Amino acid sequence: MTEQGLIFNERLAAQSGVDSIQETGASGYGARLTAQRERAGLSVTDVAATLRLHPNQVRAIEQEDLGRLPALAYVRGFIRSYARVLRLDPTPLLSDLNAKLAPTPDSVVDGMATDIAAAHAAGRERMFPRWAIGTALIILIALAVIGWQTTLQPAAEPPQVVVVPASASPVPAPAPMSAPVSLPDTTAPAVTSEPGPASAAVIEPVPTPADTAEPTVASSRMASGAPPTVLLRFDGGSWAEVTDRNGKILLSQLNSAGAEHALDGELPLTVVIGDANFASVEVRGAAFNLQPFTRNNVARFTIK
Repeated sequence: MTEQGLIFNERLAAQSGVDSIQETGASGYGARLTAQRERAGLSVTDVAATLRLHPNQVRAIEQEDLGRLPALAYVRGFIRSYARVLRLDPTPLLSDLNAKLAPTPDSVVDGMATDIAAAHAAGRERMFPRWAIGTALIILIALAVIGWQTTLQPAAEPPQVVVVPASASPVPAPAPMSAPVSLPDTTAPAVTSEPGPASAAVIEPVPTPADTAEPTVASSRMASGAPPTVLLRFDGGSWAEVTDRNGKILLSQLNSAGAEHALDGELPLTVVIGDANFASVEVRGAAFNLQPFTRNNVARFTIK
């Protein structure tokens, strides 16, 4: 984070008038941050790597889409950190955020309390006296106790259901049927041959689609000795995204220490690593040097 901060400071110092938020010409906090980021020549991925956020979270801040962000306390912290990265005063941005939020009930009561509201409140107290509220609470508690007791009764019934299959288990009564010596020659092969395929037919189809599909790929790869196209390992928190030729996302997530991903897809593969300091890469089994492809601690390269 220290190296990234220095690089961002160098970029921002090279821009004229970046310390003044009014020069962006934007009105909302999201538009102001977007305009200032573009003036600094930074991408969403660059900012996400510096703030240790997902690019989608940075886009949600710039689009003022609070539904895609965590609790409001975290959003204020994100905006404050974002403003500091861009050398902006976070106070106007946070004020704009607070102005766009729906007022809380407390603020409405404090700012708009009138004699009419007080009269309505008094009327409600007359309509619903305290003794009625207390009676309702007692009824609710009684219903809750009754419901709790009823839930305990069915617990004793399942053991009775379990006993039924136990009594049915002594079906090995066919043993005396094999006692006659006159029929074992003709019936024995028919009996032994039928349960064999039946048990195999019931057991084999169930695991075959789920269990044998992946081992065949792994076994074919082991048999050919071919390593994955790209292998990513992480020894710290770092975001990574890998897409194939058709734009299909093979990996897009924030990785923690110890995470490892072996990926194959239609070439070329485009790889973006948010924090190259915590990542090591192998391409087709050979170690890959990220330094020539790293800028602002964000590595970007293409595997053809």
